[in-house]
Amino acid sequence: MTDEIKILVEFAEGVLSGKDFEQEIYSNKKLEILLSNEKIDWSGTYLDQSSLFLFLAEQNYSNAEGLLNAQGALKLFLQKMNIEVSSTDRYSEDYALLISGTPKYLDIDPEFFEKFILPTDQSLSKTDKKQIIKKTVEQLFKYQTKPPKWIQNPEWLIKNNKPLYFLGQIDIKNSNFFHDDGGVYLFIDTETGNIETVKQFY
Repeated sequence: MTDEIKILVEFAEGVLSGKDFEQEIYSNKKLEILLSNEKIDWSGTYLDQSSLFLFLAEQNYSNAEGLLNAQGALKLFLQKMNIEVSSTDRYSEDYALLISGTPKYLDIDPEFFEKFILPTDQSLSKTDKKQIIKKTVEQLFKYQTKPPKWIQNPEWLIKNNKPLYFLGQIDIKNSNFFHDDGGVYLFIDTETGNIETVKQFY
């Protein structure tokens, strides 16, 4: 096994951290050549119109989504190279917690989730992690009476890594000022008192 293949295997198995693997991606020329091999047939996969190296270079290794994307691509690459790997479940478990622990009225950025919501204690059970995540989300994303009912994708405002307080929403119907019906969502920065709005339309 070459040093470059060993790097890929160790990342997929969770031995090499995402930060260290990202550094290898940007600085290891031999690894770049290996991952840019045009002889590998990617037809029928999501890498068909790209290269594995570029795909990996575009990932964000500071959150579970980026780590899971990179691991999945590397597992596919190693399979094509006939190399067995016992991949870690940590990335998929952390990403599953992001999905299951987020209410429908939120679309939390994975990096924000990883930094401010996901428990760092790896010894916790899944149930304990979910309970902590639920409680943390409730503490961070506060609202006056009801959470927003978004027309489009959730756009909860966050300023300086702090979610703003949701006051409520106003329906827009048959307005002389807008072509379409929609809604205005009101948020307040509890530290400054500034009110900010989000507009969405059908």
